[in-house]
Amino acid sequence: MTPAIGGWSDSERFTAYHEAGHAVMAQLCGQQITRVEIVGDADHSGSVDSLRFPADSASNDGSAAIEDRLRCTLAGMVAEAMVSGREDWDEKSEDLDLAVRLAMQLVDDCEAVLPLLEELRRDIEGELRDRWVAVEQLALELLHKKALTGSEVRRLLA
Repeated sequence: MTPAIGGWSDSERFTAYHEAGHAVMAQLCGQQITRVEIVGDADHSGSVDSLRFPADSASNDGSAAIEDRLRCTLAGMVAEAMVSGREDWDEKSEDLDLAVRLAMQLVDDCEAVLPLLEELRRDIEGELRDRWVAVEQLALELLHKKALTGSEVRRLLA
């Protein structure tokens, strides 16, 4: 890995922006964030926890709630792509797997999934670009502290 700004590797920076993207979109979708971290384990490099979207819950939400969850899921990949310059979907990503499952609940047609994901990707990129200062502030704070409480995130995004 190449050292980057502040001595962080690209991988650390990308993870911080990825989680910041999730958190900013969750805030926009009205979620109550309880924790954001870039301290990972063997399976995850970071996470965003909220009261609304427990990691292992089955969704029986209406289509608006499913779309909000889908937007929050995609926002991490979109923010990371905006920093890394990578435009393709990471086919090994758990986020992409979840996004496809959520999209299928909205369109119920395999061939409509990718167009929906691409449309949402463009929308999310615009929303994150409009709030890029908040994404950057949150990512930098995550790089420094590794984990933030919900109140710290809300203070940064206020």
